[in-house]
Amino acid sequence: MNQYNHLVDLIFDNIKKIFYPEEWIDLDLSFSKTEFFSMIIIDRYGDMTMSQIAGYIQVSMSTATGIIDRLVKKGYLKRDRSESDRRIVVICLTDKGQHLMHEFKSRLSDYIQRIDDVLSEEEKQLMYGIFIKIINLFGTQESEHSGLDNKQNQIKQIDIE
Repeated sequence: MNQYNHLVDLIFDNIKKIFYPEEWIDLDLSFSKTEFFSMIIIDRYGDMTMSQIAGYIQVSMSTATGIIDRLVKKGYLKRDRSESDRRIVVICLTDKGQHLMHEFKSRLSDYIQRIDDVLSEEEKQLMYGIFIKIINLFGTQESEHSGLDNKQNQIKQIDIE
């Protein structure tokens, strides 16, 4: 157990260096985790309906509406009509939102590149394997906790006739 206490102390002593590097200071990261996650999934999947967003982040429609309303008010998201069906309202990133996501991904890529530059090929493979193992562990725990499987976390498109 002593090794775990040492690891926890090491993380806490260096958390600012790891999660708040100097390069991130000028990025607006004043979002809740669900607000930021919502922008990330909209950036990744494109225009989404409120029900898709609510389903993906596993919150009620009223909670998702509040999250999206705050991001619209901040100027990062906007509501538009679907091109295929004008009755459907879709949520998409504004230019400001696209710029933020681009900057975030660019800074994250630079950060990962800096880590990559100091590791040998063997260390990179080991780190990748450990990272996948950790993701699988937390993914399994999340599915067990929520009672959902991975298929339910995928975005579903329902065609309206």
